[in-house]
Amino acid sequence: MKLVILAAGKGTRLQPLTETRPKPLLPILGEPLLCRHLRLFANRISPDEVIIVASYMKDVISKAITKCAGNLNFKISFVDQGEERGTGDAIRVAMEFGGPDKYLIVYGDLFLSERAYDVISSMRPYTVLTAKAKEPWNYGVVKISEGKLTGVVEKPPKEEVKSDLVYSGALSVDYDFIEYLRRIRPSPRGEFEVTDAINVLASKNDVNTVSIDVDDWLDVGRPWDYLLANRRALRELKGQIVKGEIHSTAVIEGPVYIGEGSEVGPYTVIEGPVYIGDNVKVGPSTHIRPETVLLESSKAGYAVELKGSVLMEYARAPHFNYVGDSVIGEDVNLGAGTITANLRFDHNSIKMSVKDQLVDTGLQKLGAIMGGHSQTGINVSLMPGVKVGSYAIIYPGCVVRRDVKSREVFRC
Repeated sequence: MKLVILAAGKGTRLQPLTETRPKPLLPILGEPLLCRHLRLFANRISPDEVIIVASYMKDVISKAITKCAGNLNFKISFVDQGEERGTGDAIRVAMEFGGPDKYLIVYGDLFLSERAYDVISSMRPYTVLTAKAKEPWNYGVVKISEGKLTGVVEKPPKEEVKSDLVYSGALSVDYDFIEYLRRIRPSPRGEFEVTDAINVLASKNDVNTVSIDVDDWLDVGRPWDYLLANRRALRELKGQIVKGEIHSTAVIEGPVYIGEGSEVGPYTVIEGPVYIGDNVKVGPSTHIRPETVLLESSKAGYAVELKGSVLMEYARAPHFNYVGDSVIGEDVNLGAGTITANLRFDHNSIKMSVKDQLVDTGLQKLGAIMGGHSQTGINVSLMPGVKVGSYAIIYPGCVVRRDVKSREVFRC
């Protein structure tokens, strides 16, 4: 059996986070999504080969996987999809590379629970993974009769959706599935959709379905999904694991992980669940509230409060900052007094721009999403749902009410 992981998309809906890294390498508690897949599948299955289909930043993906898979007993091959023409095309490319065999196919941008890995690892041809979804119209809505799949409707109009059960990004097939993939035609979006091949397959064969719960999977497709994925991963923390140095006056409560070389300074309070990676500086007099993640070599300095946020590698909130329900990209520097507002004045749910469309996140609290290497001057205020592009600069004292483009110099 061969395991195929699809990792070729540009992740445009996730921008600005994907302006500086491919979406399958977005870190979950410091571990790239792709590495998480490999590690947790290694505990459950022994494929003859793992085929990773890449395109966007493929060299970055290759280097990351070589690093994280060093101790795994897998043969790993990389296949370049070339032009990104949809999931059906990506799977076809992988199967043509791998040759005759059974295939377990998983989308690389999914966050999955431990239970989901158990279910997927038990799948045999022909089986499709299904799950309930809160927004089923954004996925392929499945039709089932007597336990067998009868069809998938790809991203139907919201008003036509009659079920919350969707195809959730994993399937098990035999090699003859490649013939169905070769016959499909581009969708109205110009992509070769694997669901079209699944529909033809279901009309000629019995296709089984297995189901996981709505909390067992998450499509990490939009910036706030990345926040939610880390929060789900924080639920897996058990107890306190402290490898760094903690000042005697610091207070640590609940499940907390603190990595090697990290320092927690005087009069700091950390309320778990919290993940702090290696070589992180926290304090003095810092408040780290629940559901916060600080990745390698980041900093939360004097009189800083972080809540429900991710500070990526080398990000710095040095002093007098409040960061709530936000993602602060790698190597970002927040000027003194920079804060993120995370609650609308009218308390309505927060909207965010995704591919030039304003989308209701369904979240009452959501702060800013800052791309890598951007920076703010002193006393900057970022309004709820604002995105700041990579390498952008925001001048001191500005109140930012709109998205800031990549490399833009924002003056007020």
